[in-house]
Amino acid sequence: MRPTLTIILLVLMLQACGPLRQMQKVQSQVPILGSVGHYQTTLFEKGFQKVGEPKFGRPISVSIESIPFSGNIRTKYEKYREHIGKAPLAKTIDSVQLKTLSYYHVEITDVVDLVSELNQEKNSNLKTYLQEDMGVVLLSAMSFVADKALSQKLDAAERLFLTTDMSGALVLRIGGGMHDGFVIKQSTLEVFDFQRANFCWDKDKRGRINIAQIVLDGGTCPGNTKANPEKLNKTPDYLKL
Repeated sequence: MRPTLTIILLVLMLQACGPLRQMQKVQSQVPILGSVGHYQTTLFEKGFQKVGEPKFGRPISVSIESIPFSGNIRTKYEKYREHIGKAPLAKTIDSVQLKTLSYYHVEITDVVDLVSELNQEKNSNLKTYLQEDMGVVLLSAMSFVADKALSQKLDAAERLFLTTDMSGALVLRIGGGMHDGFVIKQSTLEVFDFQRANFCWDKDKRGRINIAQIVLDGGTCPGNTKANPEKLNKTPDYLKL
């Protein structure tokens, strides 16, 4: 199989099993901003297998930026189009449109409220699973192309939010509060790239292990926080003497 046929596998399905049975039901198998899962990468392939998503009791702020296609990013998008069976851009739009073509980059910016929500009781099963499987990461940013109608809404949007809808599913909204505003249908987006973040852990005053920080992949956990929550339960060597 050619590498380009497996590039950017952002819609892989993973049915909940084993420890996942104790987690919240995954409302949708399509990875959305804020969902958690396993990241896989090879020389030619980048993928995200969604295993769950948190529940939010408040809107989480998300930044959005419209960016002209550069050489590297355009190559990623072209490979994504090839993977889903679409014709190359040069065959679908003229050279003038091609020069002005842009994509959207969205990223979770309200990390403080995100961490607080992840530590809430409603996400206790998810947090337990994150402690047991350190290979799980957070989908913290996405790059995508939208159709003309949605692009007009996004260009006029002042704010984007991640919220939980009435069915318990994680959704991305343009404006509004917890249950107001325009819901962006994830399935309509051409998501061709993403970024992930890792979890850092610490103990609170009661000795409970909580998520303390979220850092971009490759980042170092700050202060006394640990990437591996098991290390928080180990007795320091100087106390063993």
